[in-house]
Amino acid sequence: MLRRPVGAATRPQTTRLIVMVAVVVGLAVLGVAGAIFEILRNSRAEAIESAEQSTRSTALALTGAVSRTVQSIDVLLQSAAGRVAEWDLSHPFTERDQEIRRLLRFMPHIRQMAVIAADGTILADSGDRSMTARLDKKALFAEAQAAPIPMVVGSLRFGRFLGAETPNSPHQYLPFMRLADFGGQAGPVLLIAAVNPLYFKDVFASVELPSSARLRLWRYDGTLLVGELGAGDGEHADDPLFTTQLKMSEFGTFIDSSHPQDGAMITSYRTTLNWPLVVSVGMSRDEVLADWKDGALPLLWPAGALTLALLAAAAVLTRSLISRTRAEAMLLLSERVLETMSNGVAISDATAPDLPLVYVNPAFERTTGYTSDQVLGRNPRFLHGDDRDQSALGDVRAALADGRSVEAVLRNYRADGTPYWNELTISAVRSLSGRLTHFVAIQRDITDQEKHRAQLAEAYGRIERYSAELERFSFILAHHLQEPARHISVYAQLVARALEGNGDDEIRNNLTYLSKAGARLKELLRDVQLYLAMDRLVMTGGVCQAEAVLDKEWEARSRDKGDVDLISGVLPKLQVSSRRLADLFGILIDNSLVFRHPDRPLRVKVEAEKVENGFWRFSFTDNGLGIPPEFLDKVFGVFERLHGRDHFPGNGVGLAIARKLVETLGGTIHAESDGVSGTTIVLTLPEATE
Repeated sequence: MLRRPVGAATRPQTTRLIVMVAVVVGLAVLGVAGAIFEILRNSRAEAIESAEQSTRSTALALTGAVSRTVQSIDVLLQSAAGRVAEWDLSHPFTERDQEIRRLLRFMPHIRQMAVIAADGTILADSGDRSMTARLDKKALFAEAQAAPIPMVVGSLRFGRFLGAETPNSPHQYLPFMRLADFGGQAGPVLLIAAVNPLYFKDVFASVELPSSARLRLWRYDGTLLVGELGAGDGEHADDPLFTTQLKMSEFGTFIDSSHPQDGAMITSYRTTLNWPLVVSVGMSRDEVLADWKDGALPLLWPAGALTLALLAAAAVLTRSLISRTRAEAMLLLSERVLETMSNGVAISDATAPDLPLVYVNPAFERTTGYTSDQVLGRNPRFLHGDDRDQSALGDVRAALADGRSVEAVLRNYRADGTPYWNELTISAVRSLSGRLTHFVAIQRDITDQEKHRAQLAEAYGRIERYSAELERFSFILAHHLQEPARHISVYAQLVARALEGNGDDEIRNNLTYLSKAGARLKELLRDVQLYLAMDRLVMTGGVCQAEAVLDKEWEARSRDKGDVDLISGVLPKLQVSSRRLADLFGILIDNSLVFRHPDRPLRVKVEAEKVENGFWRFSFTDNGLGIPPEFLDKVFGVFERLHGRDHFPGNGVGLAIARKLVETLGGTIHAESDGVSGTTIVLTLPEATE
């Protein structure tokens, strides 16, 4: 396989760059020797000013970040307070706990929030109530009530959650509290949130400052909320920041020498707008001057034109190095990606005769059984073996001749001669100028898929044959049983005529029962034939107007049925043959007529509305007997009846045929009823597309 030595091309250029920089720097030192003293003096003042400006800008940025975070916490507490006012304490407390947890779903920096009544009752808690119960609630209420602003920021506490205070715990939290009215009921409630101080520390850590810099978040009373303690840190209420600076201005910069152990600190501070919080940023003046001493001299050597030339040369060389480094990194990354791919990859040289292979990845070697040494420099046609008459090979050859990409499934052969199915994707690679340079082939072994596909096709074929034979047998059986059924009915009638005048009532009753049974058998066989024929009928291919078909079927079937009425809106055109739609509407109309309520006139209402995926939803609603809810699915089964045959005619096949008709058309059908006021049959049918 091909390999490219990463870094080999960049080392000579790096050496030349070092020599060039040394010469330029040497000339710069000689040219600016007379101006060094003045430059050093000015640069020292600039270093101090730069440090002050850095602390000021950092304090400004951090104050904005802290303000936004505290604002989000305050908004959350206000939102929670609004919800608390609407709570009904008769509901389980778990509902209130769940509501609090939902409020915290998008507030990752808040570990826990609780709502505590004035008597100490925990009304809601997103965490462990047993731990929260340990809080000194009276002290918290007193602190919140004594505060001059609605939201109070408590002092830093050890522990991860409310009430879990443990001395020297590695976890800490900041309590944010707010008093709220409880829906006009007696006494206020306290909302308290446990905020993760690491969130503020992460904000501080995102600022690029020397490791010795001090970034802190304070309360106005000198309580440190976030930030590391210094060597002499203890109580801070007497620090100049709180005794002097904050009394003069809400923001500023000064030299803090209150802690000799830390040395003089260049400190900038800034207060938040709405909360008694102060952000301070301090940098050691000694370290700033030390850094200046380390970096001032080399940076001041280039001067004037020499400085510009050096900067220009450095910029050019840096850009060249970056470009080369990126190119080498991308090359290495591409090679590693190819080597770790699970699919085989082969690259052919499109500029050489016979398209020889110049690269194969390890997956190619595993799939084919060939090593890279055996295949590099050869055309990949050896994978075809002697099986070179495959139709897909013609498409591949044509695409390679035209210099275009192609996809194909080929039967290839491994090094040991075993065949496998190869899903091949060949992509043509061109240079920036448009010249064809390579072909990249990605190979995927789909042998198992092809075997499963063939087995599945064979199984489907067997199922289709068995299904066709079973359907044919069932149809023939139903057809041939019609004749014995007719004979039973006819001969029963003949015997009845022959016995006319015979006074034996039992014989006449038995003959009557036999005649009816034969007639019912004929009806059953006819319904079975019709049900089986649904699978062979052509459902689509025609267009009809649903409104016209419905009116025709209603007129034919409701004649001489007494006080019945049909109400229908404007019905659409459907992609269904009129005969099949007439069968479907006829079944639904007959159902309404047969199962009408004896104490009220029959009213049938038909409506249609457009739904998605090119279908219309029809609703057939009647005010008949209705269907008990537990039998709504059962009525669509074959021979399923809810009433005796002595009360209502039929064999229980109508709705089963209707379901098969609708589902064959790609629609759905179901029934809705309360069992008392009638039934609604809801079905979907395809809209006309012709």
